[in-house]
Amino acid sequence: MSSKYVMTISRLTVDKLGVKLYDKVSAVIAELVANAYDADATNVTIEAPMGHYLATSQQGSLQDSGYKIIVEDDGVGMDPSVVNPFYLKVGGERRKDPSRGDTSRKFGRRVMGRKGVGKLAPFGICGMIEVISSGGQLVDGLGPDGRPARGYKTAHFIMQRDRIMTDEDMNYSPEIGQLDDTVMPTSGTKLILSSFTRRKVPEMQLFSRQLAQRFGLASPNWTISLVDSLKLPGATGRELQVNAFSIETMDNTRISFSGQDSQSVSLADQHLFQTIGPDGQPMPSVKPGFVHNGRFYPLLGWIGYARESYRDELMAGIRIYCRGKIAAQTNIFNRKSGFTGEYQIRSYLVGELQADWLDEDEDLIQTDRRDILWSDELGQIFEEWGQGIVQLLGTLSREPLKKRIYDEFLQMGDVTRRVETAYPGELWKPIRDTTMRIAKLLGERLREGEVRDKEHVDYLVQLSLMLGPHVRLDDALREAADQEHAPLAVVTRILKTARIAELSSYGMIAERRVQVIERIINLKDVPDTLEQALQESLEEAPWLINPQWSPITSNQSLTTLKSEFAKFFKQETLEEIVLSGFDQSNKRPDFVMSSQDFGLQIIEIKKPSHKLTNAEWDRIQTYIDVMTKFLGLPGHEEFRQIFKGFTVTLVCDEVGLAGAQNKAFLSYKEDRILEHVTWTAFLRRTQHMHQEFLTEAERQRALAVLP
Repeated sequence: MSSKYVMTISRLTVDKLGVKLYDKVSAVIAELVANAYDADATNVTIEAPMGHYLATSQQGSLQDSGYKIIVEDDGVGMDPSVVNPFYLKVGGERRKDPSRGDTSRKFGRRVMGRKGVGKLAPFGICGMIEVISSGGQLVDGLGPDGRPARGYKTAHFIMQRDRIMTDEDMNYSPEIGQLDDTVMPTSGTKLILSSFTRRKVPEMQLFSRQLAQRFGLASPNWTISLVDSLKLPGATGRELQVNAFSIETMDNTRISFSGQDSQSVSLADQHLFQTIGPDGQPMPSVKPGFVHNGRFYPLLGWIGYARESYRDELMAGIRIYCRGKIAAQTNIFNRKSGFTGEYQIRSYLVGELQADWLDEDEDLIQTDRRDILWSDELGQIFEEWGQGIVQLLGTLSREPLKKRIYDEFLQMGDVTRRVETAYPGELWKPIRDTTMRIAKLLGERLREGEVRDKEHVDYLVQLSLMLGPHVRLDDALREAADQEHAPLAVVTRILKTARIAELSSYGMIAERRVQVIERIINLKDVPDTLEQALQESLEEAPWLINPQWSPITSNQSLTTLKSEFAKFFKQETLEEIVLSGFDQSNKRPDFVMSSQDFGLQIIEIKKPSHKLTNAEWDRIQTYIDVMTKFLGLPGHEEFRQIFKGFTVTLVCDEVGLAGAQNKAFLSYKEDRILEHVTWTAFLRRTQHMHQEFLTEAERQRALAVLP
């Protein structure tokens, strides 16, 4: 075996810089693509089994699938004379080599490579690398077929990881390939990777985005192409060109930094760089870089908010590039948690910064290009600058973010149409405007996941529709009360708006009440319906008896009267009476007592289909007699002044009284001390009155849309 090509390297170097450092297919290929860029390639093609595992595991044993990954470029390539000193010399820093320099030979590109270890990256996923490279000057020689040819001399060799990583450090001589020393018509390099570990090649679209993300902006004379080796030539989806990595940003959230170059410059030249705000105007107060040790370190690119929250880690945060290749990706420049707007920043902040000074003097980029050495003095100043920009952007982007969320809320909830349908016409415009204002307050405070939850959004729209009339009514009444010096016409106009709001607000209440009444109508005849449950319903909703009655309030006067009357009733009859306490499971109240229409209302109910007996009437008679005596007692003037008498409402389907009890019953009815209604009558009466209100509300709504 020839020892023409020799690599001097320790197995530890291969292990740390190849096997352990690069363990993803996209990261490995990115290193090879960067080398092609530095070699002045105009096109690099990656052929691989897209979306498939390169090896499988069967019963604990790794089984190679026989796939290959081919990375081929049309760059300047290598002739055999430069393989040892340049390619096989691991760790050789090209930029300090006077024969190669800091820029590429043909296009003058600022080269990406520096450490000279990228060539080992494939060993992170495979066991064999075959190199076929043609370069140097045009020469006469023999082609691959053995015939005389003119072209570029070829170096062909095969490196095997297992043979490099022996127990002892020693020189390694790769196997010579059959094309070595032949002449090829064009320059370029082909790398063939095989004998893989169990790694998966990304799906083509994802692979394309991964490479685009690693190389940032598009460069002139430079394309990257992907080929799915599992598809036949000409098949749909076999080839894909990698485009520039792009992210749609939210309107009015982008801060841009412009200038000629992202290398450090003298302080006198910092005026050549500027910051452009979200409104497109210069922002002199925001420096497009920072000063350190008498030099200005500029940043080119932009930072903003993405139109949508992060879909994947590729778009998360700010990508920092050095010489066109990614150096780090940071979300908030290592800022600690707990600051205002943190959720939005961690979900929407994106950007792309060019900083070629990152490896200008000292190399601040980690070998695997996953981060920057922020602990370095220059790194710390860069970090502080970035945190300041993030904080500024968080403040500037607060309103645009709210607007974007609200716009999505409007669309998801069909808000505008629903509000216009609920409150149509010019007459209802004040309520429409108020409802939309409430919807805006609710919608713009949603988070990304919440605004896409249709059930949650629908609930907020319903809440806005319900609150709109109430809030508008309150605003109108307050406005009318505050118009101390306004003419009557102004107050009248305000009260007209209040009337419309009141009509709409009470219309909603009436609609819900009708639904409740219908429910009780369906339940009242169910055999296991409890009298206590019906009685409790009346205490909670006295409008079931009379639509004009409001819900019972817990005012102190009524509470005191109940307590004192219970004591007086026991004193007069020697019997206990319960007037409240629906929370007591062992006793139900004797009757419901409330304060309505400036008087006391005693509501006695019996189960549906029940027939009132003489004994039951005697107890009601006792209630009437004792209450009459109680209100007439000396010292109860305050009760008489507040409540001004009392009325008994008896809800009972049939009356089976006879004799004196029947006469007393009829007498109290004639004197309007007692009102007797059947279940059907009282429920239908309330339902009818509420329905009439709804009909009038609909009529008013129809009038509002007439021209």
